[in-house]
Order: sequence, then C-alpha cells, then structure tokens
Amino acid sequence: MKKLINLLNNKSNVDEFKIVVSTVSSTELFFIKEELQMNRSKDVKHINVTVYKNFEENDVKYKGSSATKIEPTMSIDEISSKIDTAALAASFVKNQYYNLVDPVNDVPKELPSTFKEGNPIEHISNLVKDIFSEDNQFEAFINSCEFFINKKDIRIVNSNGVDVSYTVYDGEIELITEANGEKESIELFDVLHFSDYDPKWIKETVKDALYKSMLRTKAIPIPALKDIPVILTGEAVEGFFKYYQLKAAARMVYQKLSTTEIGDMVQQGEIKGDKVTATLKPYIPNSSKSRSYDDDGFFLKETTIIKDSKLLGYYAQKRYADYLEIKPTGGIQNVEINCGTTSIDDLKKGPYLELLNFSDFQMDPLTGNFGGEIRLGIYFDGITEIPVTLGSISGLAKAVEGDMLFSKEQQKLNSFIGPKYIKLNNVSIAGN
Repeated sequence: MKKLINLLNNKSNVDEFKIVVSTVSSTELFFIKEELQMNRSKDVKHINVTVYKNFEENDVKYKGSSATKIEPTMSIDEISSKIDTAALAASFVKNQYYNLVDPVNDVPKELPSTFKEGNPIEHISNLVKDIFSEDNQFEAFINSCEFFINKKDIRIVNSNGVDVSYTVYDGEIELITEANGEKESIELFDVLHFSDYDPKWIKETVKDALYKSMLRTKAIPIPALKDIPVILTGEAVEGFFKYYQLKAAARMVYQKLSTTEIGDMVQQGEIKGDKVTATLKPYIPNSSKSRSYDDDGFFLKETTIIKDSKLLGYYAQKRYADYLEIKPTGGIQNVEINCGTTSIDDLKKGPYLELLNFSDFQMDPLTGNFGGEIRLGIYFDGITEIPVTLGSISGLAKAVEGDMLFSKEQQKLNSFIGPKYIKLNNVSIAGN
C-alpha cells in the first residue's frame, strides 16, 4: 500500500486517486439434502484504484476518471503501466467537476456480529444445524442448500487524506425446498442474507419456505378476478417502495430521471390511505449492508428523506451532491419504511388476493409500473382460502398510492425494514 500510494503521488499524469482494498475470507459449504457435497475456504484480496484527471475546455471544468484492478502479485513496473493506461483513459472522460471526499473526525459505530468470535467452521456448522432442525415439515423437505460466511476487511484511501478501515460480515444461505404433489414435484428457491447469527429467524424462515412449498403443490390456476384488493408481502414490498426511495436519489434528479423537488409530495393526489415515510440508516441489526462509510470513504449518518409523503431532501454521494449543490448523505444502503396502523387481520377482511412468491416482481423506477408473474398466492373469496398460481399482476403506482394501506406488523429483509404487508386496490389480475 505504501508503495502504491507513493507511486500515485509521484505520477504527473494523475491529479487525484482513490484506492479500495477488500480482503475477503470466505467459508462455504454445499449440501444436497443432508449430505455434504463440498466445503471450501478462500482468502482473496481485491485492490481497485481509480485515477482522476482534472482539466478545462472552453472554461468548463471536468474530472475524468478511470478505474483499474491491481493484482497483489504485480511488480511496481506492472502497476505503473496499468496506472498510466488508466490515466490516459481518464483524460478522455468529461464528467462534470466535483470534489473527492475529505477526511472527518467522526467516530464510526461498532458493527456487532457473533461471527467476530471463534472459528468460522463452528459458526457455519451452527447454521447447518439450525437449517436441518426444521427439515421435513408440512409434507416438504430441503432439497439442497449452500452456506457462505464472508469476512470483508475494507480499507479506503484517497489523495485528500481519507484513510478509513472497517470489517463487515456477509452471510448467505441459498435454500431450495421441495414438496411432492399428486401430479408433480415443485421446488421453491430462497436466498437468506445476514451479518449476525440469529437462529430463531433462520428457523422461522426455513419453516415458512417449507410451508410455501407445500401450498404450491396444492395451488390451482388463478381464476379470472376483477375488483379485488391485492396484498403484497415479502420481497415484493421492498421492491414496491424502491419507487418512492428513488424519487429522492440525487443521481436520478441530476440525470433528469426524477422530477420530484424538495417539498413535493411523492404520492400524487388525495391521500386517503397511508403515507410513505422513509429513513436511510447506516446501520440496522443483522444487515450485510450496514456500513460506517460508503465506497468513497464518506462517513454515514441516519437521514430521513421522506416524511408523511413529503420529500425532505435528496440522498447523494459526494459527486452528485456537488452537482446539485446540496449536502451529501453518502451512499447509505439500508432503509426503513414506517409501518401503518392497520393490523393484518383487518387488512384481510373481505375477499383479497395475497401474493407470497413471484418469479420476478418488478417496479419501474421511472414510470411506477409494477407487476410480475405469480408463483404462489392465496385467494380468499370471503369464505375459503385457496392456494393459487399461474397468473400475473400489473399496476401503476399513481393509481394505487392514494388509498394503499400498510400493516402495523413489521418485517425485516436484510437491508430493508418496513411493513410486512401492503394492500393495494386498482391492480389488474391476469388469471385463467
């Protein structure tokens, strides 16, 4: 690192630089049913250097940039050659000028994780025990699963004097559950992300996945449905709220992809239902996205961007904050959406279509169009709950946001905290 910094400081063709070093120590296990098929560990170092070239043309200031990857085995001459190539590329890039991050004296928050102590093999063994302790329920079983615990040591250095380091843990379990129906076997795929050991949450998640697999074997094609509320849960809720979160993104504003101004309401027209309140949080428990610094080395602080549907301010990394002449927030990756006041039981009064799994739920951040192909849902006709599949939904945020309701019950999905359910009207349902 010392040699690399010294080399960059003495390069006449480099005006500024940023170095990000990521050392990843990984422990991994791969199972088919309860049989261990493969285990491996690895230690990998990634060194990414971004060089900047500041220049003017016709009295307009530009900051060109180009990134290159440095391998730990490279000689100084090889590194020097790669930097020269990147510097040449940067001289052709005409980004609007901005300043790099400056160092601060703020004290970073300790990011707690059980994985810090003890042996990684012991931790991953505990995860395996927790997963398989819930196996073979609801006429379903675990088909296969993969376990990963990654320790990431990050260091960020730039030419302005920033030099920060932190350690994060990124856990992941890829889980395939299977159930045998009368006509066919079905599989459901889930990915669990976490940064700390929470056996209760893991067991509940596996149990829920097995239950959904059983329901899927009993599901019938969705009938033709009209004028019935749709209830979203799980990852679809997170995806739905991305539309409002991105309205506050300075990058979207600068690129003229968002026209929402500070003080505007992010929900249009008369709001009879719940209003969106969104807070960006550098740290939330058990999130693999929790950080004290963003990728530029900017120190992160909690920021409420939307309050009762009113846009309070944009969130921005240093570059786009300079472009819009606003205060930067940094690239915070966790978000909390306030829950509503309606219980799940009240949300489910009367007929509804509850959607548990999509092949791929999508929300267009520009238009607010949303939808997806349904893998599993529950149709309640007012008397009976019926598992359903083979259909799709489509809708427009502007058509549903006036009277949408959020459950008072909360859910957490890695970097997202928010309502467990949202109830929407005016959604088109394609059935059979």
